[in-house]
Amino acid sequence: MGKIVLATIIISGSAKWLLNVDGNKEKWYGSDRIFMYVMTVFGAMTVNYSEQCTEYGWVVSNLRLLAGCLLAGGLLSAAYMDRRNCWVYNYVWWWCLPWAGILGMTAGGEFSGIVAVLVFVMLQQLLFSRMYGKADCHAFSVCALAECGNAVGMVGFLLQMFLSVVLLTIVQLFRGNVTPRGRLREPQPFIPYIITAFFSVTFLESVFRTTYIYA
Repeated sequence: MGKIVLATIIISGSAKWLLNVDGNKEKWYGSDRIFMYVMTVFGAMTVNYSEQCTEYGWVVSNLRLLAGCLLAGGLLSAAYMDRRNCWVYNYVWWWCLPWAGILGMTAGGEFSGIVAVLVFVMLQQLLFSRMYGKADCHAFSVCALAECGNAVGMVGFLLQMFLSVVLLTIVQLFRGNVTPRGRLREPQPFIPYIITAFFSVTFLESVFRTTYIYA
């Protein structure tokens, strides 16, 4: 429980710092406040549980826990910017990059995982960037880098993309924002759904890994 509280503080603090680093004092309010609080706690639980379910040493495990919290803070700030402004500052992705890299490189994955990430990032930047915004591509790329050592491979990256689209579709159908042709009547921020899918997939991977280790 103590680690979850600490993770919550680190995630919330880093997210707020990133939102204030450009000089604009962003305020969380209304549905934005609820979203940020819920996702902060969910992110803290996911990061903490995923590291409890590993066999790394004390140093690596705590390094990964810190990197996971700082990455989650960066992703949350990106989601907030996307919700409020429909754009994300580039410095947020530079913040996320090293923490995602630490998670990916310390997971002990195979070389094929690195290749899968490189291919996925190329697809995001060259192909999928024509379908949605560059910031969305950066979000998917950062999440894939963080997951590259967990043997999820290209299938796992594409599964997260699919889950993100499913979450977006369900919410927008409920709000009546989808036309009979399956298009959005009004464009909506996508990054909140991307990080929700990322946290969910990471949490489920930890559950399955725990079941496998202790079965």
